[in-house]
Amino acid sequence: MMSRVDEINAQIAKLEAERTSAMKAERANVLAKMKADIKLYGFKTTDFKGVLLTRAKRSPNGTRAAKKAATKKSTK
Repeated sequence: MMSRVDEINAQIAKLEAERTSAMKAERANVLAKMKADIKLYGFKTTDFKGVLLTRAKRSPNGTRAAKKAATKKSTK
């Protein structure tokens, strides 16, 4: 016989799997809509330059490239 905790854990696992599946499906729909809107309105990659700057590039070891910029500023 399963304990109540085991039953709840099984429900959580099932719901997490459903959530993952739903998010993948919705993500594909959102991306398709974004691509269609970008094409419809004629956006170019340069139009997103300021918007995408918040995503700092990561170096291979996982540190942010922004650290170099901060170091340069502090040496002046």
